[in-house]
Amino acid sequence: MSISYLIKRILQMLLTVIIAVTLSFILIRALPGDPAERFYGDPRIPEEVKQEIKAAFGLDKPVLIQYLNFLKQFFKGDLGVSYTYNRKVVQVVLERLPWTLFLTAVPTILSMIASLKIGVYIGCKRNSFADKVIRYIAFALHSVPTFWFALLLILLFSFKLQWFPLQGMVAPNVKGYETILSLLHHAALPWLTLFVINVPGFAMYVRNMVISILGEEFIITARAKGLTQAQIRKKHILRNALGPLFSMLTLRIAGMLGGAVLIETIFSWKGMGLLVLEASRNSDYPLLQATVLITIVSVILANFLADLLQATFDPRVRFE
Repeated sequence: MSISYLIKRILQMLLTVIIAVTLSFILIRALPGDPAERFYGDPRIPEEVKQEIKAAFGLDKPVLIQYLNFLKQFFKGDLGVSYTYNRKVVQVVLERLPWTLFLTAVPTILSMIASLKIGVYIGCKRNSFADKVIRYIAFALHSVPTFWFALLLILLFSFKLQWFPLQGMVAPNVKGYETILSLLHHAALPWLTLFVINVPGFAMYVRNMVISILGEEFIITARAKGLTQAQIRKKHILRNALGPLFSMLTLRIAGMLGGAVLIETIFSWKGMGLLVLEASRNSDYPLLQATVLITIVSVILANFLADLLQATFDPRVRFE
């Protein structure tokens, strides 16, 4: 991979980030509601005080000036102060981000491992009975709405069997190692939901990729050399399948940072998803912008990482 390619990609990422910042700034301010209204909701507050409150948050300036100030602060790493929490946005986000990563990364990685085994197995046994059964199950699960499946698990395991708590992250009044056990206990149902929802898509992706790889000339050559099916699967199929799969994995985890609203709302998990919902309800511009921009930057970085992984695992990939 050449230096010129890296410079080109970095410039592309910067341009994409600037465009994303601009669009998010415009779209978020197009939302209904006055973010400063929470501070002067009482009609008895004089108009002069209202203007002072707006000036304190920079809302009295023209939109263009607000945008230029925000862009300047953004590249300094300062995303402003949250109207809701009255703290720096970066601090609020950094408190919630690890919990979303904990909630989404674990089941996503586990589903990738399971999907890799399932996809390679049915891909090598195309149109067999096992392939057909697993495909039907995968298509059925892939069609199930995430929220419906999550509610079904809550109804079964929380209401009926009472094996897992209904919501929250940690039980009250726990200390020490009990906190970790309680956290894992509360995370079990969200993990199970994301795991089951992710496996069908990953597995079908791997299966189709394996079928494509089996038609390559180097597979025919490997068979002609007398390699067993297990050796072909390990040395040739898995190596060529890992690159695209890791690419899909990085993008999926990055996308889940912004797409965790539904799961976190259902299970009352205080991560980035609920933070986005709170910021949207409260017209908290700085906080909402920060969550959107972190998601966008994560996807951009994940895309770049996916290219590097693709080049590492697939020797056929060459960058200009």
